Amino acid sequence: MRNLVTGATGFVGSYIAERLIKEGEDVTALVRKTSNVGFLSGIGAKFAYGDINDIESVRKAMRDIDVVYHSAALADEWISPKEAYRVNVEGTRNLLDAARETKVKRFVFISSLAVLGMRDHHGTPADAPYHKTGDSYIDTKIDSEQLVMDYYRKYGLPVTVVRPGFVFGPRDNKLIPRLSDRLRKKQFMFVGSGKNKINAVYVENLTDAIISAARSEKAVGQKYNVTNDSGMTLEDLVFSIVDIWKFDMPRKHIPKFMAYLVCNILTGLARLTKAKEPPYITMTRIKFLSLNLDFDIDKTKKDLGFNPRVSIKEGLRRTKDWMEKNAGRAVRH
Repeated sequence: MRNLVTGATGFVGSYIAERLIKEGEDVTALVRKTSNVGFLSGIGAKFAYGDINDIESVRKAMRDIDVVYHSAALADEWISPKEAYRVNVEGTRNLLDAARETKVKRFVFISSLAVLGMRDHHGTPADAPYHKTGDSYIDTKIDSEQLVMDYYRKYGLPVTVVRPGFVFGPRDNKLIPRLSDRLRKKQFMFVGSGKNKINAVYVENLTDAIISAARSEKAVGQKYNVTNDSGMTLEDLVFSIVDIWKFDMPRKHIPKFMAYLVCNILTGLARLTKAKEPPYITMTRIKFLSLNLDFDIDKTKKDLGFNPRVSIKEGLRRTKDWMEKNAGRAVRH
């Protein structure tokens, strides 16, 4: 198969490209000329230079492609609605149009469980309704996902949507590196009890699901939730990091209402002063720290044969080993 991967210089996209190449498949990465392609060059990826917002470069990259893995997105916490829409929605539309023109065999869209709402979840299934929150990233991922499904219904484009939770593993520079840094500096506090379930997924397990989704006929026109299905709480995760990294145990808790109050004040001030960086406490971080994030992945298991083969604790050990050996070499999403 000839595969096109967007976002291949990022975290999840690099794993998709790496897995496909290891399995003997042809991989082309759509990259900018300014992108760091060292890792991709090292594993034997080919390159199509362009941008998802440049339709001509997208059309050129899509020639003779069988499967598209679209993982590129603006996922930062502090992005403008206009820029998020331009990249996440209009960029996706360009890829869908080109995929339709060239009649690709499958278009796999990497979405996010965030499209189901920034609220408590207790076994929420993949067919639950969308829930916009006013967050630029979340709302544009909803718009993008709806667009992908529209191309399936209107034009018969064979699409599949894969929705991971919080992804972690080697080569990441976000979830575990930030959390472990706070714990090391003794700056971490639980928001509420810490008994809320988390929706983390180890990156290699997610890659399993993504590749399976691209190859399964059952997956055409379907949406899939993907987590490690561990039942692990935030407290369990933090205690595991403490044990593996040999940190001191955190003891501080802050009430949820106080965290939300501080977040709203800091966010308001940051918006007012047009700060270039998000405040220390954001809604996305509070979501991870306080909400119960339990999602139903039975459909993913049934249709895709998904069975997380790397536990969260083993994934944390692998992440720590990589961080110690490769300080400063994490890739961006």
